[in-house]
Amino acid sequence: MNNFILVCILIFILIILLILHLNKIEKFKNVEVIFNNDNNVKVIIPATFNSSNYIPNYYAIRPNSEKNFRKICNYLIINNIIKNNIIDLGAWIGDNSIPWAMNIKGIVYAIDPSEENCNFIKEVAKMNNVNNVKIIKTGVSDKNEVISTNDDLGHASFNSDENSTNKINAVTLDYLYMKNEINNIDFIHLDVEGMEYKVLVGSKDIIDKYRPIITFEQHIEIEDYNIIFKFLTDRKYKIFLLEEVCGDRSDCRNSFAFPEEKYNDKIYKDITNIVGKDKIIIK
Repeated sequence: MNNFILVCILIFILIILLILHLNKIEKFKNVEVIFNNDNNVKVIIPATFNSSNYIPNYYAIRPNSEKNFRKICNYLIINNIIKNNIIDLGAWIGDNSIPWAMNIKGIVYAIDPSEENCNFIKEVAKMNNVNNVKIIKTGVSDKNEVISTNDDLGHASFNSDENSTNKINAVTLDYLYMKNEINNIDFIHLDVEGMEYKVLVGSKDIIDKYRPIITFEQHIEIEDYNIIFKFLTDRKYKIFLLEEVCGDRSDCRNSFAFPEEKYNDKIYKDITNIVGKDKIIIK
């Protein structure tokens, strides 16, 4: 009997040691990323994903990218200027979706056409117990159509045709709203590689109903800024361009569009105090 008890104790100790060892291995497999311009949220990500460290490595450096953009978004969120649901369109690997979800009570709709990107966002949300991210895998355009690209879907520019290698179905944001996939929108973030105007055209109902703050990224030397400017100013939006490179190209910039009824001198003063008056170009 004594030998039996001793064996049981030894087995128990071995199980505890195994659990501790596995936890140590698991911690080694994960990486903590601190978004110091997004209210200092800490996001745990896997060190590898799909047998590669390509996506995690990109994610780990994102807190140091588009710093002023992140500071402005953080200001709008923590001051409850953005307090309801967010659309993060062109969510990519969730480096905006996850920190924003950690800072708001509403839902972040992370929309992206890449299955790999969506799966990574899903994994990171699960690892961080983030339950207010809704992932929607689709393309988005000005109408429900097939769009195509010769790029990898992980980071692609699309054409409104079926002539390229990779073809996907696209819908409008208004269609997603009509289908009750999205609602109560306070903020729309667009990073859709030249499709910004088409996405806005397909979002007229949402814009008119909810009057969200809108940010959009453009390559200002090759893409038509004026057509977006007219579309938004016709809907009584105030627009400023943020003088900060935000992509691989030197002409890549973010712009912010505020509905007139949500914009005031205090917001302008606060933002210029955060990033510097020289960084804000009123359009």
